[in-house]
Order: sequence, then C-alpha cells, then structure tokens
Amino acid sequence: IEIYKREYYELFVFIYAFHMPLFIFISGYLAKRMRLSKIMNLILLYLIFQTFFNWVLYMTGDYPLQFTYGTPHFHLWYIVSLGFWYGITLIIVKLPFNNIGKWSLFIIILSISFISRWYTNDIVELVQHYHENFTSYTLSFQRTLSFMPFFFLGFFMSKQWLTRIYDSVKNKLVLLIAFSFTMFLTFYYVENSYGIESVFRGSFGTHRFLEDGDGFSIYLFKIFAHYLLAGLLCYLIMNLITNKQNIFTKWGDHSLTIFLFHPIFIFILRQTEYLNDWSPSTKLAIFLFISILVTAVLGSSTFVKLTIYICNPYNTFASIINVSRNYIIKH
Repeated sequence: IEIYKREYYELFVFIYAFHMPLFIFISGYLAKRMRLSKIMNLILLYLIFQTFFNWVLYMTGDYPLQFTYGTPHFHLWYIVSLGFWYGITLIIVKLPFNNIGKWSLFIIILSISFISRWYTNDIVELVQHYHENFTSYTLSFQRTLSFMPFFFLGFFMSKQWLTRIYDSVKNKLVLLIAFSFTMFLTFYYVENSYGIESVFRGSFGTHRFLEDGDGFSIYLFKIFAHYLLAGLLCYLIMNLITNKQNIFTKWGDHSLTIFLFHPIFIFILRQTEYLNDWSPSTKLAIFLFISILVTAVLGSSTFVKLTIYICNPYNTFASIINVSRNYIIKH
C-alpha cells in the first residue's frame, strides 16, 4: 500500500498506528531470556542484510552502488532498535528489581519516550557539530526512543497478565464494533490533524507534525493520542485473535524470514508502472493477494530451511569456528 499510499492514505496511516507497536510489544514479551549472543546475532544480521539491500537497491535502480551502514534501509531500522533494547534488557535482568521497581522503571522509560521528540531537532543539531550527516534516522536513533515503551511493556508483562488481556473481552461482536469504531475515529483524526503519519512513524521531530504556532500542549496531545490509539488497537487485536493454532501460527514462527526478505518484492513492484492506471479498489485486492502470496512463500518451511544459515549468522559462524577448531586439533 505504501507505494500508492496517497490513494489509501487513511488506511495506510491507520495501519501505522498499531502494526509496529504490536510487533514490538510481542518482541519485548519474548525477550525475557536475554543473552549476549542474541545481540551479536542482530549485529551480524544488520551487517549482512544492510549490505544485501545496498546491492538490491542498486539492481532495482533506486541508488548507486554504495555500502552505507549508518542509516538502516527501510525495515532494517527495527533490527538496530531491537539491538539497543536487547542491550538494556541484558542490564535489567541482572539487577535485583521487584515488580514495583520494574514498573517504576517502565514509567521512567515512557516519560523519556513521551518527551523525546520535543527535543529531537535540538539533539540532531548538536550532534551535527561533530557528525554532519547525523539525522533522526541515523542508527534508528529516534525510533528507538519513540517505540521503546511498547517493547518494555511486553518485557515486563507476565504470562498471567497477558492471559488476562487475551481473555478480558469474550464477545467478538463487541470487539469488532469497538475495532471498527476506533478505525473510523482514526481515519477522521488523520484527515483533520496535521502530520499524524509522522507521529505514528516515530522517526521525526516536531517539525514534521506541528504547524507554526503549535505549542507544547499540542505536542503533548498528539503524542498522547499516538500512544493511546496504539495501545487501544493492540488491546483489541489481541482479544480478536484465537488461541488455536492455524496458518498464522506457522507464519508467526517464521516471521524472521518474512521480515528480512519481503522488501525485495516491494522494490521490484515499485519499479513497474503496470498498476498505475488501475482503479484503487482493484489495486487494493491485488496488493492483498500479493501480500498473502509473499508471506506464504517466505514463511514456508522450505524457504526457512534454505535461509536458516544466513538468518542465524551467530550460530552459523559459531558452527564454522567449532568445525575449524576440531579439524585443527585432529590434524
């Protein structure tokens, strides 16, 4: 949808309101057994796929061939941010926190994230005195701060509390009505408020979502609306999904390969003008079909087996080192 987002702008921004917050919340919940090897694996993944997409973007005619690592390509910002969050959790798990201490820390994290974008431009200007190419995109700086509360909300959430959330609304009809109402409310908000897409993206300072004359109170309102809408939509979606295994379970297990490789198809589609004159409704149906097809292929057991070594580089390198060491010892 992003390629033709002006034709589906409200829908596009609505999806942005929750899709990363929910993904990040799940990542935080699954980060409780933190090890240094997980961070090392993320670093290797970033270096490998940043290099790979430098080449892909050259082949698709988007950029000249250049190998840059300071600004993550598109989706790879998430790997960088996840590495930072993992690093913080590695410290937290070694501290003697009780439940009160953990949630007090979460409030501090939320406060830092809440206020951070008010100072984004100032921080960028300060750092540019020493590194002129620095932006809010550099090493996913601002997104790491903006989305950090969702990660640590999941990290501090116990299984008992998560189960309560899943089971808190039994009536699916009520959930669907609430979700639909929230969606249309978000559509209205997007149409009548300046720069909300930039708020939901999490990567920009106030110059992208505040108009001239807007003060701190408007800033607080828009950031509060961002976290409120994201939290509400995540809550509703978690209650809408089933706890029974299905095709989505498999895709969830294989989400790493889907995440890492899916932009290839987007870059290719972006280069064609074949769909430009089609009606928006027809294009939307085609996009849905392509999305399901790409997810099915990249989330298949066959593709996962084919890419297991490149998608788990830390284990791959560790295996190579062990084999080499054993060979040297034997000979």
